[in-house]
Amino acid sequence: MKITGVRLRKKMITVIGENIVDFIKQKDGLFKPHLGGSPFNVAIGIGKLGIACAYLSPLSKDSFGDMFLQYLSENQVTFDTEMRSNLNTSLAFVSLDEFHQPHYSIYRTHVADRDIASSELITRLPPQTRILHTGSLALEPQDLPVIFEVINHARSIGIKISVDLNVRIKFISDLSNYIDGIKKIISMCDYIKASDEDLLEIFPDLTLDEAIDYVRTHMNDGIFAYTKGENGADLITRNDVLSLPILKPEYFGDTIGAGDTFYATFLSAVLTCEIDKQDVNALTKYQLSAVLQNSLVAASINVSRHGCMPPSRAELNHMISTQFSDQKFLHIL
Repeated sequence: MKITGVRLRKKMITVIGENIVDFIKQKDGLFKPHLGGSPFNVAIGIGKLGIACAYLSPLSKDSFGDMFLQYLSENQVTFDTEMRSNLNTSLAFVSLDEFHQPHYSIYRTHVADRDIASSELITRLPPQTRILHTGSLALEPQDLPVIFEVINHARSIGIKISVDLNVRIKFISDLSNYIDGIKKIISMCDYIKASDEDLLEIFPDLTLDEAIDYVRTHMNDGIFAYTKGENGADLITRNDVLSLPILKPEYFGDTIGAGDTFYATFLSAVLTCEIDKQDVNALTKYQLSAVLQNSLVAASINVSRHGCMPPSRAELNHMISTQFSDQKFLHIL
């Protein structure tokens, strides 16, 4: 087993899920490649904050796979270099609408990050893992049986489970089984992220309040990170709801990777502050507020740029220092 990235530490976050080259349409009509994929972005966001992280999904052996490997290494994300696949890298073509919101065309048939077996993922799961994160296109019905086996193993040894629903309905092969799978995986989660748009896709027959209540009551008595676009975000537990507004950047680039950056920061704070070892319902509003504010600040930095470009820990703390008076309270990373 050959490992790149940081030396394995006593506690870490491990990520499973797609790595995709996003070809983003520029003003001149040409497409510029960016390394992405929601779970991959989360891993990079965690690594940039200096938090120990491992990425488990395979990378291709093509030139894009080499670029992903280098990017992981540069950001100190651990990767087992034996997890390379002969299949090609996933591709996506991304255009931005008049509101700078991304629209995707994704190509994921016979691709490297789906070339996985549950037994291999379980074998390579680092023993230092405290939180296992997955989601997005890894919840495709064809791939979900593998994810379920890994999650069940992780839960059996005390690892907390995190899922970002990040719905991509039009790229799902079987909508009915996809919705059923999401409902099943919600019951396994300690931490869930979803947007208002995600909930409307998953629960078309419910109001947003009813959908929120479904997630809150069916998840594993954890924290639901609920994002609302320009209306900010909430952290929701079984007994409490904390809401904060967004921090608007001086320059707006696009929203690509904003949710991934938000959630990478959330998970980093959960691990750093030992929240994964605490009774969620005993958490104070001060704790939840600090976690949520750090996550929103990180997302604000990301949307001031083009593509998914999460901040480093130094950039995050500098922004907190310049935007908030209670810096000691908010400097949790």
